[in-house]
Amino acid sequence: MQRVSINGVHTEYVSVMDRGLHYGDGLFETIACVDGKLQFWDDHIQRMGEGARALGIEFSSGLTFLNDIKALLKDEFGRCVVKILLTRGGGPGDRGYKYPAIQKPTRIVIINEWPNHADSINEARVCLCAHPISVNARLSGIKHLNRLDNVLARNEWKDEYDEGLMSDMNGNIIEGTMSNVFGIKNRNLYTPSLDRCGINGVIRKHIIDIGKSLNMSLHITNLSKDDLYSMDEVFITNSIIKIWPVTLINGKNIKLGDSTGIIYSELNKRLETNAEVIS
Repeated sequence: MQRVSINGVHTEYVSVMDRGLHYGDGLFETIACVDGKLQFWDDHIQRMGEGARALGIEFSSGLTFLNDIKALLKDEFGRCVVKILLTRGGGPGDRGYKYPAIQKPTRIVIINEWPNHADSINEARVCLCAHPISVNARLSGIKHLNRLDNVLARNEWKDEYDEGLMSDMNGNIIEGTMSNVFGIKNRNLYTPSLDRCGINGVIRKHIIDIGKSLNMSLHITNLSKDDLYSMDEVFITNSIIKIWPVTLINGKNIKLGDSTGIIYSELNKRLETNAEVIS
């Protein structure tokens, strides 16, 4: 099952002049839909709105996106992955890096089947990627369409690993190709600083909040690979997998522990109360 709408029309074709195609001039969100509920919908739309303001792309609210999603799903409510994209748009005569004063943004919704890997892997084997993540503090935290670093990093392995961790040029671990990274040591919760690069994930935000509620000491800081190796527990997160405990990093075994499970249980509680019901 894959369904697509562009500006509310059921089609898979976007203008070849769209700035999202030419320059990656846009944003996206990937949202889990389970039993007619869009998980953490408000968080995703808030992040898209913040990104749109930072990039100067016109965006009023998530209501139009929500109506597009409902139209595509109709009455089929199981589990699926909803991807929404917002580009600056573009049309005939619109070329060059300077964007037009009057914008006509492009709104795209894609419904995909639920991925097998979201259920089949309870423990993650990860590698350290050679390709570095680009540093640009002005774009840090924004889920923009420029994902070439992630594409190149992800293609460094085949099936021997489940995820790869990306570092900046100084060797600081920033994130996975599709995830955020956490470590636990002596009731301290660690996650990389995203001051200069990286995506501020929706699940990351909730994990940080959960850690505080559990009276864990929070450290948002630079983390090296040796720092990760020394952790009692390591896990990765995103909106589809939620939490994967890491058991292997570049061939080095990482222990499983109880704290990751406790955090996972607290996150599951939030799934029921932080969702947009569309059924």
